[in-house]
Amino acid sequence: MASVMGINKIGLPKLSENMDPEDARALRSYLYQLQEQLQYVLSNLDTENMSEELRTRLQDL
Repeated sequence: MASVMGINKIGLPKLSENMDPEDARALRSYLYQLQEQLQYVLSNLDTENMSEELRTRLQDL
């Protein structure tokens, strides 16, 4: 199973030098926001946030 801690090791893609600088900034900002949201969700996911059915299925693994 992958670790939540590994999210910080994911790097931004290399953007083309031909890309408009404003577009590159907007894309980087968007990617940072997605990474922060994903880290928040994965860090705060626990059994209280799951349905009873999912908790049962996970316990059976």
